[in-house]
Amino acid sequence: MTEPIQSASNAGDAGDDETTQNLPKNAEDRKAAAALNALNANAMSQEGGETASKQPSAADQEALGKAMSRLEIASGQGKIGDGVSKKNQPKKETEVKKKIKIASEDVNLLIDALDLTKTKATELLRSHEGDATQAIRAFISPSVKAS
Repeated sequence: MTEPIQSASNAGDAGDDETTQNLPKNAEDRKAAAALNALNANAMSQEGGETASKQPSAADQEALGKAMSRLEIASGQGKIGDGVSKKNQPKKETEVKKKIKIASEDVNLLIDALDLTKTKATELLRSHEGDATQAIRAFISPSVKAS
């Protein structure tokens, strides 16, 4: 019942045996590989003497971009400035948050004075760099301005 997935290109080269053995296991990666195959076959046909002035369509460009980003993510490679580095940025933000020292007395003060949960009080203190007076002023000031 399982049949090998045919390449998007119609070329039946001996090199296809090598590519069928290395097919990705999930559907998204197979689609990306098929898109790359189709684009590669299109480029080869253009080099072969067909319409060389024909530019790739926007859909082809988009498919190529998505396929390349998936392959870079899957292989663990990433250039600075692409989607891979954006995924690492939230980790850096949490590391910055971890460096801020918050006294348990300040957390307890906010819990008692403002009726906050421990997590909310901690988050409020972290957003104000551990300064309890700034955190209280920031919490109270919107409610004063609203009335």
